[in-house]
Amino acid sequence: MKRARKHGMTLRFDEDLTQIPPAAWAGQIEQMIVEGSKIHREAVFFHKASKTLILTDLIENFEPDKLGWFLRILTKWGRIQDPDGQMPRDMRMTFSKHRELLRTEVEKMIGWGPEHIILAHGRWYDKNGVAELKRAFRWVL
Repeated sequence: MKRARKHGMTLRFDEDLTQIPPAAWAGQIEQMIVEGSKIHREAVFFHKASKTLILTDLIENFEPDKLGWFLRILTKWGRIQDPDGQMPRDMRMTFSKHRELLRTEVEKMIGWGPEHIILAHGRWYDKNGVAELKRAFRWVL
């Protein structure tokens, strides 16, 4: 909110995101805050009816043909390049002391049984969501 005020914006929050969905969407959307990193906290959402998981940074999957040569090198090194998009290396390191917490959270996402995964960065997964989660998080499972 400080950042918004700095830019002359007013924000209103009706709910704080926690491990429990707000009453307004309980039963329709599952949510959780991924634990295990002191630096990174991501809210994850699962829409039950469409079997769609929504992530922001936990998996990035940049398409190399849409990038310049330098970003192709960086995304390959960072393990965030399609078709093998994963959690970025720098973020992965922030979970190093609490991998078991992250594993538990990933297992919960797998348990939801997503068919689709929408990502904020790169190509999304329009099928085989559970298999894609297992592939992307094979390093922690």
